[in-house]
Amino acid sequence: MKNKIKAILLFVLSLSLSFTYAQKSKNYAIAGKLEGLAEGTKVALMPFSKYSQKNEIETTVQKGQFAFKGQVPEPRLYFLVIGNNEGYYQIMIENAKISINGKVEKIASKNENPSRYTFSDIKIVGSKSNDYYYSQIAFRKKLDELYQSNQTRYKDVSALIAKARSEKNNKKMDSILQLDTYKEYAKAEKDFFTTVQKEFDKAFEANKQTYWGPLMMLSLYSYLTPEQRPTFDGMSKEAKESYYGKMTEELLYPANKIGQKVHAFTTADANGNKHSLAELIKGKKVVLIDFWASWCKPCRAELPNVKANYEKYASKGFDVISISIDKDSNAWKKALEDEKMKWPNFNDNDVASLYKVVAVPTTYLIDGEGKLIADNVRGEDLGKKLQEIFGF
Repeated sequence: MKNKIKAILLFVLSLSLSFTYAQKSKNYAIAGKLEGLAEGTKVALMPFSKYSQKNEIETTVQKGQFAFKGQVPEPRLYFLVIGNNEGYYQIMIENAKISINGKVEKIASKNENPSRYTFSDIKIVGSKSNDYYYSQIAFRKKLDELYQSNQTRYKDVSALIAKARSEKNNKKMDSILQLDTYKEYAKAEKDFFTTVQKEFDKAFEANKQTYWGPLMMLSLYSYLTPEQRPTFDGMSKEAKESYYGKMTEELLYPANKIGQKVHAFTTADANGNKHSLAELIKGKKVVLIDFWASWCKPCRAELPNVKANYEKYASKGFDVISISIDKDSNAWKKALEDEKMKWPNFNDNDVASLYKVVAVPTTYLIDGEGKLIADNVRGEDLGKKLQEIFGF
């Protein structure tokens, strides 16, 4: 439930999936005018994606206006990017003449936070798919209002909880949990997320026949977990084989499905020596690929469990491949010294991108041929799975 709550973005698509749009033009032509943008400000279009986000086309504001021309194979979701990634606005682009008008305001940077743009009075004309997309976002307003109402109503008890946690005062925390106000707060929060999930489920069921279904999943959740697999699996073949369907499947099954070979890769250790996945798993019966980071507390908390299983099964053909996503290699090396892991360790964000890792810890259990046995197995589940495989 916590994963769902953290992943939910307050957006619901509730209209029937029977919506389709036949494009009449072979290209799109976007004309934009946003009051508040200085002359020469960079403006770009970036395809919507949960990974590998790069600008596809860039321009600058000239005489208060900007323009884009291009082509899309079908309606696609983009980010309109202002400046150096200082502002984002979502727009569905289709091959048609499209106008974008409105206002932006640049909020000056404070402390270490970068400056950013806010949008207001945005009006987009010419894209029917954009009209459809944004007609559904209106649902978010009611959920936002309900959420803010709960936060305001229970701000005092929320502050007490935050203080007790920061002080690591378990006795005070226990006393707070007994308060009637806290019980009301907990119920209100549970009811809120239950309501959101019910709306999500209705939307997925109503829109499971075309690409709008998987696009909704990508839009609704900030990241996807195995918990959402049944929803995707229940969508139509057309939906699953669409552009957004394939994108969703990659995130739900990033290392391929059970029984399929995971992605091959070659990486380098701390000494610069290269190793391929085939080399690392040769002669092994079971290998755990563990994506982690030195700063990830759950990752570090899981290591004693991994070490215990390694000691128990290493002589029987079990091994671990740890791949850090640390951007600071020194922090990674320091963690290696502290943790004293006996198995192969690497620091490689490219491999993490290959496996579509969007959060750590992420783990994959594979056999000696590189076929996926299970994913996201940790804690007791890892021990049970290894016991099942090795028989003790």
